[in-house]
Amino acid sequence: MNGSDFTPFNEAIFVKQPGLGAAVAWHQDATTHWDSPNLDEGTHGFNFMAQLYGCTAANAVWVVPGTHRQGKLDISSLTEVGGDRISGAVPMICDPGDVVMCNRQVVHGSFANTSDDWRVSVGFGFHRKASVVGASAKLLNGKVVQL
Repeated sequence: MNGSDFTPFNEAIFVKQPGLGAAVAWHQDATTHWDSPNLDEGTHGFNFMAQLYGCTAANAVWVVPGTHRQGKLDISSLTEVGGDRISGAVPMICDPGDVVMCNRQVVHGSFANTSDDWRVSVGFGFHRKASVVGASAKLLNGKVVQL
């Protein structure tokens, strides 16, 4: 996807048990380059999410199409008053074994899994090399690291 500029950076397993999987608030994964003069829709990379079980509207990740092109958004202004929904959001519905590709800048989140279905996603994140080399990041302990 990124050609010779392809840089893997992360892998994770997300488990939403039936009736137990917690909600994940609407967010954008990107953190480091929002003020960059070179910001574009691919600056913060993308994720592959392999689904071990299927995803339904009740347990899937929901995305707001097109928001990856709009920069850093005030997400609270997008939610419906008094609610947790964003107009235009759609679930990434999948069969077992499907792989979803999702831009890290897109607004996305998931609701509590109140269904009887499991969702287990194996996620892999990727950046452009240019978005990594020379970048700095703040660790959880507050220390800034130059990459």
